[in-house]
Amino acid sequence: MRTSGAALRPGAGHRARLLRLLVVPVIPLLVLASMLTAPTGAMAAGSKYGNSRYHQWSWVTTHNSYADDWSQFPVPPNQSHSIKEQLDNGVRGLMLDTYDPKGTGPVALCHGGTALCYEDFKSALLTIVNFLQKNQQEVVTVFLENYAGQQTLSKTITDMLDAKGAGGLLFNQNNYGINTNNWPRLRDMVADNQRLVIFQDSWSDLAVGQGTLMNTWTHTVENRYSYGQGQPYGCEQRGQSRPLNQNPMPGTSNLTPLFTMNQFSSDNLDPAAYAKIDNGSQLKSRIEKSCRPAAGRNPNFVAVDHYQVSDNSGHTPSSVVEQLNRDNYVFEPHPAVWTVSDSKQYVSTYNGNRCMVRGDEFPDGSGGLVTQRACANPAPSSHQWTATKPDYDGKGYYWIKASNGHCLTIPWNLGTPPGDGTQLFWWPCETRWSSATQLWEVMPTNIDSNGKSHGYYFVNQWTGKCLTLDPATTGGKAGKVTQAACPKR
Repeated sequence: MRTSGAALRPGAGHRARLLRLLVVPVIPLLVLASMLTAPTGAMAAGSKYGNSRYHQWSWVTTHNSYADDWSQFPVPPNQSHSIKEQLDNGVRGLMLDTYDPKGTGPVALCHGGTALCYEDFKSALLTIVNFLQKNQQEVVTVFLENYAGQQTLSKTITDMLDAKGAGGLLFNQNNYGINTNNWPRLRDMVADNQRLVIFQDSWSDLAVGQGTLMNTWTHTVENRYSYGQGQPYGCEQRGQSRPLNQNPMPGTSNLTPLFTMNQFSSDNLDPAAYAKIDNGSQLKSRIEKSCRPAAGRNPNFVAVDHYQVSDNSGHTPSSVVEQLNRDNYVFEPHPAVWTVSDSKQYVSTYNGNRCMVRGDEFPDGSGGLVTQRACANPAPSSHQWTATKPDYDGKGYYWIKASNGHCLTIPWNLGTPPGDGTQLFWWPCETRWSSATQLWEVMPTNIDSNGKSHGYYFVNQWTGKCLTLDPATTGGKAGKVTQAACPKR
């Protein structure tokens, strides 16, 4: 977001008018503001995921996550970091090939058959469980391309989880009724400690211990991964997958399939060299131009080789996924997040029955207070606001105008940017120059974990702070509307 360190200097007449304003109403307002509790980030503290559901988040995912050994095998590795290093560096999706070379266990991670086996699956699973037990906010998803027997695979997973006291860690879809309720909120999965999600492609959903090994193809969609010796392009579904834009999944009333985007070619003989091209600007461009249009939404799992390398564009798998999550983040109710009703009322998400109102006029008639009151239906003119472009070039910023044509304004405070909790007021819109005290950046947000409702937060150009409902005064007939730190995501 753009902010300005100082407001633009007004002309002499404007300064005189502002000084007159400061003499009567603004200094008392600043004193009043200091006596009341200002909003803090702790009021909306929850999880790093906000209210986002599992299908609304994206993760860096490693193809053949286990194939990281350069020394013992003739096949070029798909990764150059161990699974532990991958998890420590932000990878949250792992693709593993599980085999039973002896037919009686142990299950091993192998590449293209049992001739090239890297490590026991039990060892890799222990690494994942250790990471999750140490990092209580994290969710890890494992995709098994499975060739082991049902009993052997199930016993390996159950025994490992039980030995670590982590039997409840494996996600159990039955706890959430996903076919009718869709995927749960990530914060609920964290609270319930259901943070290890495993898919397998061999059987229908399989109960394992306290959780479930879900079938890959009844819960996810994927694009194809084989492109010969060339770079990935387009975004066609792979053979086993439902169409990428399938929603909901067949046999369910409301299950959005998870979308795995394969950004690698399994046919090339030098994955590291190709990853330096595939993992940068081409990845970002392919999501925007091909895969997002094909699926109608962002990929959940961005699967790459050598996840840590990229081109010199500044784009990496991690940065691309971070941007996807910024765009898809679902805000929890917050004093600085608002909805705008059809009747032009600015409605707080923190208290859904409090609206921003044009309040009492200053004694000299120059402007007035901006307050919060109970929302009204029908909305009187004093409750109505619009975000409109100023008469001059606002550089992407907006006026927030009351129905009487006046603008939402930060007190000038003799040129010193005021702090959190400062009471806002309405004031004649400045049309002869850019007044940063009246310019706001409008930031759209997601506020509904079902993806159907949207809100906004409004950032002042001068102070970099946000239009905020004061929670301490929501119980009164007319409470405060202030500026405070913007919500974090």
